[in-house]
Amino acid sequence: MRRVILDTIISLDGYYTTPKNEIDWFDFDLGEIEWSKEILRRVDTMLYGRVTYEEFSAFWPRATPSSDGFDHEIIGQLNGTKKLVFSRTIQALPWQPAEAVREDPVAAVAKLKEGTGKDMVVVGSGTLVSALVKARLVDEYRLRVRPIILGAGKPAFIDRESRHKLELIEAKTFGDGVVGLHYEPAD
Repeated sequence: MRRVILDTIISLDGYYTTPKNEIDWFDFDLGEIEWSKEILRRVDTMLYGRVTYEEFSAFWPRATPSSDGFDHEIIGQLNGTKKLVFSRTIQALPWQPAEAVREDPVAAVAKLKEGTGKDMVVVGSGTLVSALVKARLVDEYRLRVRPIILGAGKPAFIDRESRHKLELIEAKTFGDGVVGLHYEPAD
């Protein structure tokens, strides 16, 4: 069975972006880049909501490696991996390979999990993440907690109807003070 991995960056107060969708508080050290590579090597499908897909498609196709940032492997994986975009309204999919999925994300991802292939990862995409968490379709929670308090923003997890108990698999501290947490569902 394919697994769904959530790979997200959050502030200490639990937001994945500011109220204006800004992520200018993200910086990455080499340990975090290795963290991302480990995940990307395991997947053949990336799951996106419309907003995150559109933001990423404006950056990643033109990204270039730098000594203090992302390298050829990360850029190649993000650009070359199949992207499923969950949206009923998106028209253009310039960042290929990509496919729009207009059906209910919970039903579509449940079906994908039963299929063949490598694991899948969802990045950003708050509405999609909340739906998948609520439906208990996330198999791994890979969180990087940044040492910043934003005070306001978009919360990473929204499920007002139930609690989701998790088991800590790994905790790692990176050189920039970021803490990497790997959880899996406990129930």
